[in-house]
Amino acid sequence: METNKDKAFKIPEFEYFNMGGKYSGCKRGMNLDDFNFRITPKEEITVQIWYDIKCFDLSEKVAEAEFELTRDGYHEACDWIEEQFKIWLKDHKLRSNDLGYFA
Repeated sequence: METNKDKAFKIPEFEYFNMGGKYSGCKRGMNLDDFNFRITPKEEITVQIWYDIKCFDLSEKVAEAEFELTRDGYHEACDWIEEQFKIWLKDHKLRSNDLGYFA
């Protein structure tokens, strides 16, 4: 059984998104190729992924998916982000937390 400790990201609970809250997160890559995601709830939960150090509006999206704005849809969205991160890890390397961002 997978626990929150096994997850790469701490994402707010469903209620946050059900009230309209947006959320973004990232993991820093070694070659200025960060893994980034953005969650936007409207009639559904939209999740967008991009690899870059640039902001969302200036970056090319590499993946996007929509999920129902329900508790089950929220869990599916969180699992999908974790899957996308595992895909990113196959070709990218995380930056050590000991290094500054521009080291």
